Amino acid sequence: MKKLHLSTLTLLWFNFVFLFNGCAPSGGGNSSSPDYEGTWLGRCEASEEIEGFYTLGKVVFSSTNFGTHESLTYSDAQCTQRASGLDLIANGPTTIEKGGIVDGKQLMKLNYVLSITHIEGLFSAFFPVGSILNFSREVYRDRNILYAIDGETNLLDGKYVDATQIKHDKYWVKQ
Repeated sequence: MKKLHLSTLTLLWFNFVFLFNGCAPSGGGNSSSPDYEGTWLGRCEASEEIEGFYTLGKVVFSSTNFGTHESLTYSDAQCTQRASGLDLIANGPTTIEKGGIVDGKQLMKLNYVLSITHIEGLFSAFFPVGSILNFSREVYRDRNILYAIDGETNLLDGKYVDATQIKHDKYWVKQ
């Protein structure tokens, strides 16, 4: 087993929390926009924790600013054969506000209060079932694709780190 990396922990939360990015302000506040409602599906990615396994993130957002976030484990690179080991499921309210600007692009800052309903593996030691995670993250939307940004809450100290770059290789597609 590889050493746990903060970036991996963040990525799982991100897949999960971020598949995020479920809502965008319409008008001016913490309200959802119908074009953000629905299911956002991430890419099938190799696990950094368990060699030979893959994870796939999905987020479903409703019109009530509520989201269900999943990061599930698979044994194949196409994410068609379910496995276990890194599964994470949580849900809770999501609010949105205008984020920063990176590369001339307006970002959205998503604020989550997630209740963990299922978790497996090493991460369960840090976030057991029933625990609440307050987490914020910025995202950039280009049509039906949400891109990850490096701006997010540091899970170790709870402080927010401002965004500096768009991660074009980490994204979720609206289904």
